[in-house]
Amino acid sequence: MKLRNKHTGRIGNSMGSMQSKFISICVDYCDGSPREYIYDSIAELNEEWEDYEPVEPLIKDEKIRKTVRAWAEAVGRTKTFVVSYNVEYHDCCIYTSGLSDTAMIDLGTDLNVREGCYSITELCGEEEE
Repeated sequence: MKLRNKHTGRIGNSMGSMQSKFISICVDYCDGSPREYIYDSIAELNEEWEDYEPVEPLIKDEKIRKTVRAWAEAVGRTKTFVVSYNVEYHDCCIYTSGLSDTAMIDLGTDLNVREGCYSITELCGEEEE
């Protein structure tokens, strides 16, 4: 089950625990490192997290979403993407960094997406079934 942190807006996956008295949430951060939050009760969890309602993808153009999703799959990354703009040319680049390399796609257009760190789901929407 996906949950959203009320304070940070981060999306996490609810995970069970080997010990039934604990509840954990796992969140992937922009640097690729996961963070686990552990709670002793549902009440404690509910103070920080709420149900996640999927929102519209940030990239509105369906063709560009397909291009970005195919590029992410081709470079073997699905979690963290940083959107940045080239002010001189008014276009957008999306890049992702791994342990030993960086992959970038220059889309040559303004996506109307704020610069920042996003998941592929935030940029392109939920994976189509």
